[in-house]
Amino acid sequence: MRAALVATALATFGAPQTGHAQEPSPANESPLVAYALEQPPDESSHADSSARNLRAALFELERNPPPANVDCAQTLGASRFAASYQHLASIRFERGEFEAAIEANEAALACTPRAADVYADIASLHVNLGRIAEARTALERGLAIDPEDQNLANTRARIDFLEERWADATAQFRLAIAVEPTGELADYYECFFWLAQRRAGVRTPETPLRDVRPAAWPAPILDMLKGRLTEAQLVEAIRKDATDARRQWLTEALYYVGELRLAEGDVETARRHFAAVVNLKITNYIEYGMARAELTRLRERVNRDQY
Repeated sequence: MRAALVATALATFGAPQTGHAQEPSPANESPLVAYALEQPPDESSHADSSARNLRAALFELERNPPPANVDCAQTLGASRFAASYQHLASIRFERGEFEAAIEANEAALACTPRAADVYADIASLHVNLGRIAEARTALERGLAIDPEDQNLANTRARIDFLEERWADATAQFRLAIAVEPTGELADYYECFFWLAQRRAGVRTPETPLRDVRPAAWPAPILDMLKGRLTEAQLVEAIRKDATDARRQWLTEALYYVGELRLAEGDVETARRHFAAVVNLKITNYIEYGMARAELTRLRERVNRDQY
């Protein structure tokens, strides 16, 4: 059944659906995708707590309803109302309800129109839905308000990457690493920095100068990208060390190795890696949204080639 689910995602290029396609998994499946097929369904209690959080957020807005649309910005409680909407948006995002999260963020903007960072959230949500043009539009609106906002800068880097603006993406990720070289996301930015160069055709990408070593994770991903580990060895690193974070680590590894396969010209293997990301359904991870967006772009290329 899990192999059938991956086949369904391949057929739809990333829509997170449950289907009954009967296409078998290839006998020579790549190690990460094969390992993803072994994973049991997620049976955590997260769904229950998420539902409770959603009910609480909706109740708070119903108990003290903000004024409609632009009238909200004229009230003394505009910032508080905006915060309530943003809280609702974050819960919707965690639940994978991306359209509803966009609506909540837009309601927040009605209360505080100059909140540039909200546009970064909206742009990221459009990425998760595979709508890159809409993501770019939201990004540009935010940058017009605050061109120095770091959340917008980081979102721009990912959109540049998806639009294959390799020089811009490389520059943006270099800057992100320089701004926070020891930050939680710096190692992931290094993955993107390396891949942007590799996707641009650079055979030996530059590595940014940093005074810190990559964290224990995602260091194995960087080692895989740079040829120091095989994909099978990367699987073993996840199997050995991930414990309760196995699905999350696997989501990340599948995405970045999928990008590497695209750089190598192996589109079908890349597609299967991205589809496996979608089927793991770690919807609040950047890599989930990027994988869905890449699958959308692959579908668009197939459609263009057919006409």
